[in-house]
Amino acid sequence: MRNLKLEEIFYLHNQAIFKYLYYLLNDEKLAEDFTQETFIRYCNYQQVIKEGVELAWLRRTARNIAYDYYRRKKLIQFVPFLQQHEEQASPTPHQWLMQQEDAKMLYLAIRKLKMTYRDVIILRKIEGLSIEETCHVLGWNEGKVKNTLKRALIALKKELGGEFHEE
Repeated sequence: MRNLKLEEIFYLHNQAIFKYLYYLLNDEKLAEDFTQETFIRYCNYQQVIKEGVELAWLRRTARNIAYDYYRRKKLIQFVPFLQQHEEQASPTPHQWLMQQEDAKMLYLAIRKLKMTYRDVIILRKIEGLSIEETCHVLGWNEGKVKNTLKRALIALKKELGGEFHEE
């Protein structure tokens, strides 16, 4: 018997799934549609999903829906990400312009990375998932997550025109 009902699962996780899809797709309407599709699939499979791993299952399903979309469209693009939900002090106009330019350079560099690198950067560095949570979403082992993240950060640093130095 499940402790949480579908409505509770939706209430707890719909924003996280929407945000994740928005990062992947950079399209609010698609993110909304695919969030709905994710929960429809959850509804169909909720009896076989282990309790306590619902969010990982939802993220993995959302990722698969987005990848299917990309495969159908043969279109791979990265979503600009800004953690707008975090409150920040208002920057001066000069600081704001510099931040916008830095963000643009970062987005363009990330856009050049292969999709597996984008995935791990989104989940670990943007979404802030733990290694274990990232393993569940991507279906990878811990070593692959760590190694791919390391390679992704090196590739990102190179795209930004710098050398990567391990510390």
